Amino acid sequence: MKLSPIALAVALLPSIAAALEPYQAPPMVITRATALEKPAPASTRVIDRNEIERSAASSLIEVLNGKAGIQIRDTLGDGNHASISLRGFGDNAVNNVLVLVDGRRLNNPSLSGPDLNSVPLANIERIEILRGAGTVLYGDQAVGGVVNIVTRRPSGNEAYIETTQGSHDLEAYRGHVSQSFGGGLSAYISGETRNTDNYRDHNDASYRDLFGRLRYDHDSGWLLYEYQNIDDELLYPRSLTIAQRRADRRASTSNEWNNSKTDVHRFAGEQALGRHWTANLDYSIRDSDGAGLISGSPFTEGTRVETISPRLTANWDSTSGRGEWLLGFDYLKADYQATYAFYPTLSSDAEQTQRDWYTQVNQPLTDRLTLSLGYRISEVNNRHNGRTRSDSEDSSSVALSWQVNDQTHAFIKREEVLRWANVNENALVEPGIEFLKPQTGESWEAGIAWQDATQLYQASLYRLDLDDELLYAPYAFGGWGANVNLDQTRREGLLLEAERKLTDRLRVGGQYSFTDTELRAGANKGNEIPWVSRHSAAMHLDYQIIANLHGYLEAIYTGPRYLASDDGLALPKEGGYTLFNAAIRYEYRNLNAKLRINNLTGKRYDSYAVYNSWQAGNKALYPAPEEDIQLSVGYRF
Repeated sequence: MKLSPIALAVALLPSIAAALEPYQAPPMVITRATALEKPAPASTRVIDRNEIERSAASSLIEVLNGKAGIQIRDTLGDGNHASISLRGFGDNAVNNVLVLVDGRRLNNPSLSGPDLNSVPLANIERIEILRGAGTVLYGDQAVGGVVNIVTRRPSGNEAYIETTQGSHDLEAYRGHVSQSFGGGLSAYISGETRNTDNYRDHNDASYRDLFGRLRYDHDSGWLLYEYQNIDDELLYPRSLTIAQRRADRRASTSNEWNNSKTDVHRFAGEQALGRHWTANLDYSIRDSDGAGLISGSPFTEGTRVETISPRLTANWDSTSGRGEWLLGFDYLKADYQATYAFYPTLSSDAEQTQRDWYTQVNQPLTDRLTLSLGYRISEVNNRHNGRTRSDSEDSSSVALSWQVNDQTHAFIKREEVLRWANVNENALVEPGIEFLKPQTGESWEAGIAWQDATQLYQASLYRLDLDDELLYAPYAFGGWGANVNLDQTRREGLLLEAERKLTDRLRVGGQYSFTDTELRAGANKGNEIPWVSRHSAAMHLDYQIIANLHGYLEAIYTGPRYLASDDGLALPKEGGYTLFNAAIRYEYRNLNAKLRINNLTGKRYDSYAVYNSWQAGNKALYPAPEEDIQLSVGYRF
């Protein structure tokens, strides 16, 4: 459906609403409009600061793994180059789940995943997870879900230092300082350095991160400037055959490496325009330069991503409640250059520009029923090695949110989804194809949640149908591999989630996900989508042993699944496995210490396994670490 500019101007858009009166719920997902006071018409989960601290985690990956229906693929073992999977995107997750930091994109315009290490845990206030379609509100790549990391804004002056020592010669130091200068002006600086050999040979990692923020708050809004510098060095161990893994699962078959440096500048602000209007502006530039060795070829690459996102929000009161309207514009320009010394056909000089208009409205129909409508039109201009192409697509959403009673909230939502092929994908296609088609589809979901001051129960159902799904296929191009558009695919499933405070000292929680996937057309019609578990589950327990001493235990189950890239299901499923992680945390005045053991039982499993007809046994395996111990000690001044 294509709408005229006039229709666009009056289009109504998605939102997030319903009501919780006597009971004050924790913060819901912040939309790009405002921090709505009512639950969203979507399956959401908020991991707050207290939950992060109770887990005794030292990385974002440890916090997210097994939570909220999320599955993590950490192929290289450093936590940085991991991918987050939601809604049945296993091997194809990296560009179908959008990761944000305070609304700024971490996703790359390439096949490289977002840098999940770029936000130290000490800087995070909460993590907002939107499970399911978010195209209308967030744009490209928000197909399976959105993870928005909200950073802390200290209200006073403090300093904090922490060190972590652990397995595989892990040595990390981190800290931050916040200072209020009065008159609404404040500053925040944080830094981290981490070095580790990692589990496997030739997998050393060195990571350094410096972040600074200058912020000015006034009566009707705020302004800020942020700068971040990242230096990331990593050796790649590559995959093993079955025989190689049996002989030595830590072995490496590679001399590959990659070093990258990234600078980020961000300007943002908010200004109230009277009682009912608010204006926001977010502008950022991210420059990354890298060099390394891959598949025997030296390479260099450079990426520059520029984003501009102004938006205007209005709210009004009616007899049924508060209504809200949002109008926004997203501009994203990505420049990408890559040079491969021995594979010149893979070299790229590419540019992609996206221009999107979007709008949304929330209108209460009664004091308990809210209608949300949304629309986005997206235009893209691609240039790659002299070839050019322009295209446009639109997406709409409609949702109903029902506050059944003070504790119970239900919703139903339909949304059209979109993902554009990125510059890496258009650089490696089959002969005769200049640019890949956009990935489009339709998402339906419904859910119900019951919550009070001590417990939360959620259930949701979804169906996601995609056309022209974008995927790297090793079997394409005569077995040399290429990025392709798949035929029709379907993902549908169920998510159950529960959290309960049993006593003042004991909390328990868990989740279960059922995911049914299908290739609905083409040569492999009827087959499951590889590297997606039909069943996954997790449970956690947090217990206050004595005053100031807490214990934490979690179990994460990943069910059997077909090898990645095995669309023809030539091999049987890889077996499922359960991981146990345990931690204790101690706090005394300004001192805190935490000991965490991941994979407590030393389970041997593969973090990633790929079907490869050119490799012995047709398997390319990436063994995961066994027991991993981390001890952290921190002090707050």
